[in-house]
Amino acid sequence: MKSAPDRQQGVVYTSSRLVAEAGAMFSPGAVAVADGCILLAGPKADVLRAAPAGFPRMEFPGAVIVPGLVNAHVHLQIPRFTDDAGAPLPIPASFVDWILRVIAWKRVAEPASLSGNFRSAAAEALSFGTTAVGEVAGPDLSAYDGCPLRARVFAEGIGFDPAVASEVLALVGASIDRLEEISAGNPLVRPGVSPHTLYTVGERLLRSLADLAAAKRVPACLHLAESSVEMAFLSDGRGEIASRLYPAVGKDVSWFRGLGRPIPAYLADTGLLREGVLLVHNVHLARPEIDALRAGGARFVLCPRSNAAHGNGAPDVTHFVDAKIPFALGTDSLGSVADLSPWEEMRGARSLYKGKKKDSALCRELFRACTEHGAAALDLPGGILAPGAPADVTIVDDPGGDGDRFFRKLLEKTDRANVRFTVIAGRSAHGDAA
Repeated sequence: MKSAPDRQQGVVYTSSRLVAEAGAMFSPGAVAVADGCILLAGPKADVLRAAPAGFPRMEFPGAVIVPGLVNAHVHLQIPRFTDDAGAPLPIPASFVDWILRVIAWKRVAEPASLSGNFRSAAAEALSFGTTAVGEVAGPDLSAYDGCPLRARVFAEGIGFDPAVASEVLALVGASIDRLEEISAGNPLVRPGVSPHTLYTVGERLLRSLADLAAAKRVPACLHLAESSVEMAFLSDGRGEIASRLYPAVGKDVSWFRGLGRPIPAYLADTGLLREGVLLVHNVHLARPEIDALRAGGARFVLCPRSNAAHGNGAPDVTHFVDAKIPFALGTDSLGSVADLSPWEEMRGARSLYKGKKKDSALCRELFRACTEHGAAALDLPGGILAPGAPADVTIVDDPGGDGDRFFRKLLEKTDRANVRFTVIAGRSAHGDAA
């Protein structure tokens, strides 16, 4: 196979099939790419006829061109946790124990290892056909200078005690400034703000971070309703969060007696519930709460495999699908899941659906969750292949089938071994032509 042409020169990719978006398919299909953007997308004959003279072709017979996948929630600097022999450590039975494992890792992680973790995880993400991520910033912001993925990088703030709110706000503000500098040199990267969770970010800091996100006009991201211990603490200030987590890090939260109001009302009161706020996990929310959050402008990311690994329960995929609430999917970190495969995440979500939608139609919706809905959740361009959209393209083996059946076969048959080529902003990033 020829090397990928320079993106300024332009190129036409042809394949047995093109999925321009979840609702538009062409067989055979093609896309013309120039200067990092989609110039043309549609039936192969039409694209070849309209493409500028001199555009070389890259042909992928027996393959399907799809929009690059979006992994809407991940921590790329958190590594796989292994023992001295390199074998993966089992996930602790207690979610608090897992949080303490992450805290212990951060305290001793060598600075050089952080960028290495990031590079390795980014390469793994690309190998699955992922082109965009919602990344919670790790300790080493410089790792994002050379980020090969389109990324919304959320600068994270943690501070439950009101006394530390000003200090933490200043640190997050400095991180946003640094990410803006990185974005100027690497336009694939865009900043965001992440109050970590409601049990690690007190009301004063939450209000301040919500104000910062609004002032900077960037999305905010919050881990929400992930575990039962979280919900117990938010209810009355008790449980393992209070009795084990905070004592282990030398903090006293005995003064906290719970939020004192429903979660949607609390987020609205603090100013965080606004158009585009991104809520991740959403396992322990009642359906009326989900509906209220959606009405307030929230977007949602579900992480079924991570939730299962920690024994935290499962998101209500049935309600999200049947109520037509747009949602994205995320793998979370390699500390929680075996790999960074959005295909496995789609299959995990598929297994949780208990409604009446036909399975093949459900698979189409799950593909949409990992493409256009994922991009929209992160307020990033892409998720579809249309003129003017970024040339974020994945080419995988064509699984066969027509209509909804194609999407069912795509979910059933596709994983890393089936990804032939990954392109971001018109540049080859993974595969035979990389």
